[in-house]
Amino acid sequence: MEKISNKEYQASLGNGIPSKIQAVDANSNPILATPTDLLSTLESAGGIKRIFFPADSGATWIRIMEVKSNMTCSFMMNMICYANQDASIIVGYVVNYDNKVQICNFKQLIGKAGEVYNPNLKYKKDGSIIIVWAKSSAINNKASCINLLHGNASFPMIIETPPEDAIQPTW
Repeated sequence: MEKISNKEYQASLGNGIPSKIQAVDANSNPILATPTDLLSTLESAGGIKRIFFPADSGATWIRIMEVKSNMTCSFMMNMICYANQDASIIVGYVVNYDNKVQICNFKQLIGKAGEVYNPNLKYKKDGSIIIVWAKSSAINNKASCINLLHGNASFPMIIETPPEDAIQPTW
């Protein structure tokens, strides 16, 4: 990885979103890594589990996640529906503690999720389970994925339209 000064890193932020991430190597030297490099390193070290969405039309809804009782899940999702549209990177935290405390927090870091022809996400608290749906990708079966950062969930990855009362996060 290349080395970078703090001044160079600040200049690389551009619109406030880094295309590269500053880190420190074992000798305390500043280095620059792409988000992909960082993710690959964490995944190979067992720090992250990656689950890919199946490819489809880009407009098809997929039941991507189920968080059952006493499960907590934090994740980062990369979603893209069509090659000529923006991708969205979304960070999420879903908690289902004893079916009494159910938390669903989603924050879009980049992209235009929820707009026409762009990625979309919906969720529903359904009794003892929290279900999350997302749009498929028309690109390929490695274009959209969930990177599990902490906790656990089920990832059924089945085609299913969310019910009318499913909630779309406000971005």
